[in-house]
Amino acid sequence: HFYKRISKNQMGDMGDNSDEEMFEDGEEVEANRAVVRAGYRKLMDEIAGKEEELGSIENHQLFGYMQDNEKLFSQVAAPQEAVMDAMLIKHLSRLCRQQAEQMSANIAQFRHEEYAERLVASMRGEGGQHLARRKWVMLGQQAKVFFKRSPVLTCMYGALDTTPPPPKEKKAKDPKSRQATKVADLKETTATVLAEVEKSENQTEQMVTHVFRCLVTKFREMGRSPINYFKFVLDPGCFGTSIENMFHVSFLVKEGKAEISVCQETGLPLITPKSSKNKEQDEHKNQVVMNISMEDWRRMVKELR
Repeated sequence: HFYKRISKNQMGDMGDNSDEEMFEDGEEVEANRAVVRAGYRKLMDEIAGKEEELGSIENHQLFGYMQDNEKLFSQVAAPQEAVMDAMLIKHLSRLCRQQAEQMSANIAQFRHEEYAERLVASMRGEGGQHLARRKWVMLGQQAKVFFKRSPVLTCMYGALDTTPPPPKEKKAKDPKSRQATKVADLKETTATVLAEVEKSENQTEQMVTHVFRCLVTKFREMGRSPINYFKFVLDPGCFGTSIENMFHVSFLVKEGKAEISVCQETGLPLITPKSSKNKEQDEHKNQVVMNISMEDWRRMVKELR
């Protein structure tokens, strides 16, 4: 019984000691939290007071504030301090973004202060010294050659006439136009246009016939062997005549009086006159559209000479 009483007394003393230690630890933790919150408030106040300076890319204090924030964050142990840390990080991130926007990828960055100093130095002046008007005039004369100036507005024929033009007189309608046309007033239609068309067609037929005769003569001179198409139609001295020759030869091919084939060795087109007996035998026809420019004509004339 005496042993049990001693054990109970000892256990009571141990419980009192643990409560006192927990109370002391709680006070220490709360004191540390207060110190951390005070540190965060101090940093926020300093950053708010120097916000314009910290936003400049030339200011390097922002990195120091980030290091201070890192030290305080290592002591954060409660949600309240974590919220204050998040608010401080938000302000630091905004300032970092402002500095990043001022960065330039160019090696040489334009600075108006440096440009003004160099400009004053080139005008042979010193900082704070008043520049004469003659210096500014000389600078303008040197710089105006680099700018294109638009011409001034001038009136070529004077000012516009403000008086309105006189109204046009309305023509009176002829009452005879509504009446029926008499047979005696009719005139015979002239055939001038038709005669010109017939004359043009006759000239084309004559040229086609002349080209066919030349083709037959050249075919006989070559020993009845196919003729190089380009050597036959191209005129070395005139591009227009060459086009006319190709136009007339196309009529010969259409009418079946000439045949165009491709040489197996050179790949160039060959032309051969056809007799009336061979017209009915060859029923297979191919239509080809050829485009030729003046540059192509010069190159072919030079190669075929």
